[in-house]
Amino acid sequence: MTEPSPSEFQELVKGFFEQIPFNQQIGLEMRSLDLEALTLSAGFELRPHLIGNIWKNILHGGVIATALDTVGGLTAMVAAYQRLGDLHWEEKVDRLSKLGTVDMRVDYLKPGRGRHFLCEGAILRTGKKLVVARMELRNDTDALIATGTATYLY
Repeated sequence: MTEPSPSEFQELVKGFFEQIPFNQQIGLEMRSLDLEALTLSAGFELRPHLIGNIWKNILHGGVIATALDTVGGLTAMVAAYQRLGDLHWEEKVDRLSKLGTVDMRVDYLKPGRGRHFLCEGAILRTGKKLVVARMELRNDTDALIATGTATYLY
């Protein structure tokens, strides 16, 4: 396969994102991807099976961490793809298929109240083997629910 154009690459990333079963389970949908700014956003709706505190209808902390890690990881994958530059497409795909989370810190700032949630990720640094991303999760009133910083190996 030949190297995709930027618009084809965006469609490939979106297709990959949509195929991940866990994203489907929590209803996480990619909203935007900016290849130049290296930012990505994805959102989801509160569903009964995502609630951690049934008395207060609050999002489960594991779902929050999952959303942060998923968005950070996909943003890291895009940054790593760009960093790999002139490598052949097949070699890039092979390297990126091994991308994984090395370390992640989540700061839960407020209870996960809301009906809609938006998670955004941005790249802090891209190295030869590691990518560091910063993520935020906000609710439908734009309240900052949680932040995360993660390191991904590729």
